[in-house]
Amino acid sequence: MTGNLYNTIIVGTDGTEYAKKAINMAVGLAKLTDAKLHAVYVSDVSNITPTSVEWEMVAENIKLESEAAFEFVRERAAAENVNFETASLSGAAAQELVQYANQVNADLIVVGATGKKAFERLILGSVSEKVIRNAKQPVLVVRSENVENE
Repeated sequence: MTGNLYNTIIVGTDGTEYAKKAINMAVGLAKLTDAKLHAVYVSDVSNITPTSVEWEMVAENIKLESEAAFEFVRERAAAENVNFETASLSGAAAQELVQYANQVNADLIVVGATGKKAFERLILGSVSEKVIRNAKQPVLVVRSENVENE
């Protein structure tokens, strides 16, 4: 980091309401600190083994989903005059977010909380928890106020 608290902020997005809350927070922080915002969409295709024709359909769906997820970022960043860029990656979401953050020397990673209950997190894991465990940067987890209490 140079003069500002944050120079580069990463925010994960998947188009959900949880991600939108994280984006709102990340855009606000980027505006306050004059940081560059990187919105990252990660598609996990590890369990897909389609034929080449099917792969083209999968790739097109991923492109459409990522563009839809990035549209909210574009709107919010433009409204706040925040400099941003997008990255569409494939792999395990937490691992890709952390690797990308390291590549761009991010100062902060912002992720939305899905609101899984403790048992679901134990069985399924949580992207935000995996990011927290593996990131060298601080991680801000934005939890929606309409998430059920545990």
